[in-house]
Amino acid sequence: MKRLVLVVTIGLLALVAVAAQSRRPAGTTHSGKAFRFNKVKEGIYHAVGTGSLAVVGNSSFIVNDDDVIVVDDHVSPAAAWVLLEEIKTVTTKPVRTVINTHFHFDHAHGNQIFDPTVQIIGHEFTRRMLLNNSIGMPLYQNYLTGMPAQIEGLKKQIASTSDAAAKAKLQTQLQVTENNLASQKELKPTPPNVTLTREMTLFRGTREIQIRFLGRGHTAGDVVVYLPNEKVVMTGDFLTAGLSNMSDSFPNEWADSLDALKKLDFDTVLPGHGEAFTDKAKIDYFQAYLRDVWSEVSRLKQQGVSAEEASKRADLTKHKDHLPIQAPGVPLIGVQRIYSLIDGK
Repeated sequence: MKRLVLVVTIGLLALVAVAAQSRRPAGTTHSGKAFRFNKVKEGIYHAVGTGSLAVVGNSSFIVNDDDVIVVDDHVSPAAAWVLLEEIKTVTTKPVRTVINTHFHFDHAHGNQIFDPTVQIIGHEFTRRMLLNNSIGMPLYQNYLTGMPAQIEGLKKQIASTSDAAAKAKLQTQLQVTENNLASQKELKPTPPNVTLTREMTLFRGTREIQIRFLGRGHTAGDVVVYLPNEKVVMTGDFLTAGLSNMSDSFPNEWADSLDALKKLDFDTVLPGHGEAFTDKAKIDYFQAYLRDVWSEVSRLKQQGVSAEEASKRADLTKHKDHLPIQAPGVPLIGVQRIYSLIDGK
């Protein structure tokens, strides 16, 4: 009898844990679709936010014979919850696997909504960061602490705007930001429960899904998700449609790590930001930028220029034909990172 009571108690506790993780988070209110699902190839979708809900980064999902694999789960529990609801408009198959391309908040802060039966796969470094201090990193702290001021600013703009269309647009932005802040307050960073250091391969029927670490780049634990039969690669922020932030990066290694990406046989890239693309020359353009930003910022540091001043003076405008660069300057958080790397910190 005691053993039966123990089993029942454990079962009930497990059900409570699952129910707690699957309940609807705060901040999910939005109008219209939160995502635009771009079908890239059969069963492969790129999920891009519409603006009606704060999602920040892109995700992708793969519909297999019996299940769904989600790659990255956005900026909050709310965004991940809505993603799962909208995936149901495409398929009724369950999501049984999530892959985190890296630890950053806009790609892995939806992990907590998944029950313990779902495999969350990521690099060992990604697990370590989400277990320890991912929310204490400057990138997330800058994002979080800026939201209250953004909300107050939007309220002031709404109060001073008489144009009905402009006011409605601002009110939508306000709702999106307030909902995002509400969801961030419920955040409990949740690490992958399955990890890799170099590579892992999943098989779902006839589909092969390779998860590869190609070297340090955007973080110390970026992975790409490669589908060799479909010739599709999902790159997170290791390669985006434009520029990736450098707050936790290794710019002096990143360009070489991208050489390993070039060796894969793919024709379509699903990036963590921006639209999917087929132009592999984008890799060359970004590699050239990375090498030049390291060289330019290093030169300024050697001259004794402060990081703040270097962020204004570093001139990468020669890359403006291929990357979104309009004027001299590099984001301060990226310059500070390069300075720290040079100092061996």
